Amino acid sequence: MTAEASIIRPVRPGDAPALRRMREEAGWDVEKVPAWIAASLSGERPTWVAELGGEAVGMVSLELVDPDPEVADGLGVAAVTSLSVLATAARRGIGRALTVFAEDQARARGVRVLTLNTRPTNGAALALYEGLGYRRWKEQERSWGRAVFLRKSLCE
Repeated sequence: MTAEASIIRPVRPGDAPALRRMREEAGWDVEKVPAWIAASLSGERPTWVAELGGEAVGMVSLELVDPDPEVADGLGVAAVTSLSVLATAARRGIGRALTVFAEDQARARGVRVLTLNTRPTNGAALALYEGLGYRRWKEQERSWGRAVFLRKSLCE
């Protein structure tokens, strides 16, 4: 992240408007924000925000359990999810910093393999993830459409 960015910190209830804005820009379900904040506060779905100049401009979550155990099994496999950066803060390394932060948080929880997914048409995300060492391993339909899945061993 650039020197302008102050911190990456746990999500707070007051972040809901910023998270809605991020999710709206990404074309994701904005109505899920309150439930996700509650899940983060309970420890079920840890979520963090990146601040730039005191404003929440990015988010990332760790999904510890997924219906597909290859994606997140509640033990040694978890997923980076909901990575989003506001367009006004794009191209400043915030997405990369949030992904690396999520990797560190996963390692601290004993996660050995981290997965993530994106649309096959999201070239910027694919370049970011592959540049961080993630490798494609499958494609499948998700509730929001076709997804490319990538994974990375955190034990290397």
